[in-house]
Amino acid sequence: MHDPNDMSTQSNGPDAAGRSVPSRRALRNVLRQAADKFAAERKLTAPLSLAQLRDYADELLGQTQQDQNPKYRDFLAILIHNATWRATVAAIPYEKRLLLLPQCLKHSTACEGHLDDIGLVCSRCGQCDIAELQNQAEQLGYAMLVAEGSPVVMSLIESGQIQAVVGVSCLSMLEKVFPYMEAGAVPGLAIPLLGEGCCDTKVDVAWTQEAIACSSSSESARQDLQTLRDTVDTWFDAEALSLRMGAPADQTEQIAHDWLAGAGKRWRPFLAAGVYQAITGASTDELPQGLAQSAMAVECFHKASLIHDDIEDHDATRYGQPTLHEIHGIEIAINAGDLLIGEGYRLLSEADVSDSQRVRMMQIASAGHRTLCLGQGAELIWARKPEALSPEQVIEIFAKKTAPAFDVALQIGAICAGGDEELSQVLHNFSRALGIAYQIHDDIDDHLAATDTSPQPHICPNIIDALPSDAKTPPLQAASQLLGQYKNTAIECLDALTSSDLKALLRRMVGKIFCDFEIMSCCNDDPSRNAESRETLGESAG
Repeated sequence: MHDPNDMSTQSNGPDAAGRSVPSRRALRNVLRQAADKFAAERKLTAPLSLAQLRDYADELLGQTQQDQNPKYRDFLAILIHNATWRATVAAIPYEKRLLLLPQCLKHSTACEGHLDDIGLVCSRCGQCDIAELQNQAEQLGYAMLVAEGSPVVMSLIESGQIQAVVGVSCLSMLEKVFPYMEAGAVPGLAIPLLGEGCCDTKVDVAWTQEAIACSSSSESARQDLQTLRDTVDTWFDAEALSLRMGAPADQTEQIAHDWLAGAGKRWRPFLAAGVYQAITGASTDELPQGLAQSAMAVECFHKASLIHDDIEDHDATRYGQPTLHEIHGIEIAINAGDLLIGEGYRLLSEADVSDSQRVRMMQIASAGHRTLCLGQGAELIWARKPEALSPEQVIEIFAKKTAPAFDVALQIGAICAGGDEELSQVLHNFSRALGIAYQIHDDIDDHLAATDTSPQPHICPNIIDALPSDAKTPPLQAASQLLGQYKNTAIECLDALTSSDLKALLRRMVGKIFCDFEIMSCCNDDPSRNAESRETLGESAG
């Protein structure tokens, strides 16, 4: 089989971007050792963005006296990425891993395999390295794909069937794939091809075999968010509500319980439970009753805010159904919302947690409740007599009105898990940036949905209206830039986290909210075949 030190048949010059993989295995090993040491000393926590990895690679190049070889920068960035994820991947069962190989590894003329709707079906003819790697992976229990940038990869990950990826690809393709892997916080090890070309390429087989076989005695698994979501949903059926809140004693309580048990995405209690699970490592069936009750309180606050928000905004429908005030009248709806707020604080006060945790949760909830009302109040006062606002004023309203919804949920989950004040500050900063980005994104969507013939009246302060229309940058473009800035700020806040599981959860949350998952394709992928693959396996990303 191919000797990776014999480059006589393998072009290893820089690609179009001037990047290269060292031709000598000895140098590759030296750089890998340096990357492992660098990541350990800096206590780097995955996931890291491509920009961050490149910055670290620049720093390390100087330390390894390879600063005269900037062509190795992206190769070194990949090694740093691998160093941050290796322990996580090693702890994930083989049967939950995917080996992804590129079709360009096959022999261009002698290959006896054939293509199906997903990728290359290897015939084990022995003309290339694919069969050897595939045999090892399948014997261990891996799932296997030979398909560059396959559109099914994120679907498999999102479905929970796959929790980690060992992937082989050229530097150019890895550059395309990294943003998606980072947005999905996908644990993975990347093995770069020894050259570019998309034909008869070669890989360091020993490195790839080592990555495939890596394992550890510790048990780890990517959070099964769908199972967690299903579990959280059970906390809000009628029987579960009666157990924790008491059976409704009269029609007032019945109305409140019905609204709480009704339609909704349960994002906030789900986030509280997700943070707790990420910090503690508890399985879904080990979540304590104190957490469930605290998460239920978070949903009480949220559902109360929806009742009041619908009245204040004169909305007639919610979740495709009549709003509570449309069904029962404004007075009863306001009272039901007030009752849910009281129930939320009662649930927190009676939660099975320590006294110090209970006090902190009450403080967080009351501060979030107060901030939200100040933001909503500013919006309502503006609506009485709309006037031009500066972008800074609009953003401050966003920070008060939208950010607390994230902040309270994340903080309560962290407090139940024993999180400290330092973690609390990180989550607060993250929530503020995320809440602002979320609202800017909402404004952009509303603007794009509007038409010249049916304009959408702005009953709330809007960032696009606040941006100067005579500037060189059009307001919509400027709003998109602001969205990117606050989204990036939220992601950068996560660098302060020491828990890779928590960082991964919150990074995935950002990716979900802003639909960062797209279909990846390679230079020689057939778009029609990709579409058929999505149809075959189901596209759930985003």
